[in-house]
Amino acid sequence: MAEPNSTPAPAPRRGSGCFTTLALTFLAVVVIGGLVVWKVVDSGFGMKWLAEHFQKQTITESFHENVKRIASTQGDVLELATMETEETVTKYDTKTLFNDAVYLGTTVAEIRAMVVYRYHLKLSDEWKITVENGRCLVIAPAIRPSLPPAIRTETMEKKSEAGWLRFNAAENMAELEKGLTPMLERRAAVPGKIKHVREASRTSVAKFVQHWVLKEQKLHEQGGIREIVVIFPDEPAAANAAEASKLPATLNVELSVD
Repeated sequence: MAEPNSTPAPAPRRGSGCFTTLALTFLAVVVIGGLVVWKVVDSGFGMKWLAEHFQKQTITESFHENVKRIASTQGDVLELATMETEETVTKYDTKTLFNDAVYLGTTVAEIRAMVVYRYHLKLSDEWKITVENGRCLVIAPAIRPSLPPAIRTETMEKKSEAGWLRFNAAENMAELEKGLTPMLERRAAVPGKIKHVREASRTSVAKFVQHWVLKEQKLHEQGGIREIVVIFPDEPAAANAAEASKLPATLNVELSVD
């Protein structure tokens, strides 16, 4: 009986497998070599040479303005002082389970930036000016913060850390950024901030009284004013004449006001 006709299976082509291995090896070498070269260039070692010979950089800036509101101050604002300070605002988000029995971690977001605070008074608020024996006593309106404070964005630094079982670092930072301006507005009005600018504001008021109020009302002609004393309404001397009489001059002036 004749054996059935069968075709033997082709032997594996060793050359094809070797070619594939060599190709993958070459590709890996190219990729790794490229990464190493770029790391060296990006670290600054070859950036100058690359920029001079091959690199082209184009920087484009654009600005879009969408005015929401314009309001007049009615000429009712006298700017008194500015203060630039570095502010650090931090937001902590802590989560626990089972009445604090299981601690899940704390997410921390922090923003640090230089902030410019400005302060003014309203000219339409109450003024009290008295002149006696060459001494002009001024009880000026209250110092007010000019809102919002100006954030120097070029100085802004951000830091965010997530707890070991927390994954909301980006959300926590976004909430901090959203509430940053309202928080700084509240800070602008705290007594500590007002205290810092009080003396600079006092001098500004004295200069204003010298150059505008006394000239217009001819008060300097009443015996010749030698000094101006400025008091703000939240100070004890504003309600105590005896205390006010002991205060040193805010500004010494000539007998004839220019």
